[in-house]
Amino acid sequence: MLAILLFVLQLVCQLITLPFSWLIFQIWDRAVRRPQTLRGASAEPDTSFVILVPAHNEETSLARTIVSLQKLDYPKHLLEILVIADNCQDATAEVAVKAGAQVLERFDQSKKSKGFALEYALETLRKRAKHPDAVVVIDADSVVDPGLLLAFDRRLQGGHDWLQAYYTVANPDDSWRTQMMSYAFAHFNGVWLLGQDALGLGSALRGNGMAFSWKGLERCPWQAYGLAEDLEFSWRLRQSQEKVVFVPEVRVYGEMIDRNPAAIAAQRLRWEHGRKQLRQTFSREIWRGTGSKSRRFILLTDLYMPALAGYTARLLLTLASAIGFHAVELASPWDGLSSLFLGLALVQCLNFAIYIFMPFILMKLPKSYLKLFVLVPFYAVWKLGLMLKKAPAAWVRTERNK
Repeated sequence: MLAILLFVLQLVCQLITLPFSWLIFQIWDRAVRRPQTLRGASAEPDTSFVILVPAHNEETSLARTIVSLQKLDYPKHLLEILVIADNCQDATAEVAVKAGAQVLERFDQSKKSKGFALEYALETLRKRAKHPDAVVVIDADSVVDPGLLLAFDRRLQGGHDWLQAYYTVANPDDSWRTQMMSYAFAHFNGVWLLGQDALGLGSALRGNGMAFSWKGLERCPWQAYGLAEDLEFSWRLRQSQEKVVFVPEVRVYGEMIDRNPAAIAAQRLRWEHGRKQLRQTFSREIWRGTGSKSRRFILLTDLYMPALAGYTARLLLTLASAIGFHAVELASPWDGLSSLFLGLALVQCLNFAIYIFMPFILMKLPKSYLKLFVLVPFYAVWKLGLMLKKAPAAWVRTERNK
């Protein structure tokens, strides 16, 4: 009876880990074998950009962001910085003007989110006599690599319409939390996007460091207003057979909060439940969509891919139940079946072990961050507990570091 129960548990565990383990292998394998040559033209820059900076009560961090954008290595006559002062109750607009940016103020208490702010700015640009060739979205608490627009220009001249830079952490050494976020971003915003790009799925958008060509927006207007508006728009682009290209050689650095536990939890909760909303919205569309069955399977696996903490918990349960079943099976008639399950579990663990070290290889994460693995169990328990909390009803601005 114990062998039967462990067999059923092991079978269920394998079914809920094997598809994700297969996708993880595809991601890191394709990322490693991805061609290193830049795709796109190398001519003189000629793309006109409007950089949109959505800002809600960002008077303390906005000036630094604008200064960083003004230092971009790009022809100034092809560049405009437009701050969207969205439902602000502070001096965000005044700070933006003083720093040398253009300002677009918006007040609408019924539509409060970054998605609505971007929609308003794009509608304003659409009314102009001359449209920019592309728009770039930069968060109001960020700094950027000077070569950001040059890299975007090369891809746009090469015929790509949707781009995503490598979004990482501006303050990684503030605390162990920000270091952990740097490691997580290296996975989520780095290795994963490299693999998606190499697989031909198109990279996911990450909200900060996005670029859209105007002709792309004419085909697929911005429509994303949920808790994770960037991922929502990514999936809308995929459903429209559009492809986002990852631009890993340039980085956007966003400040991560580290001294406000309540704000940290609220931010993570919004991200995680935003991903849940996406599954409810797009799973049926993907299942009934066009394209090969294999592509739809990959997309669904990607859509339901759990966070690192959730996947680790599933994998450990799979390994533990495989070991238990193997031990019981030694005295049962099911010769060889438990060995197969145990072998599958061990292969999945090896696959995951390779994947968790990929940020150090592909994204050049400092080797000193290896010490963070001591804290991983505590971080995983915190993340799993967070998922049990009630989802936020609407978007709320994250409180910044003081």
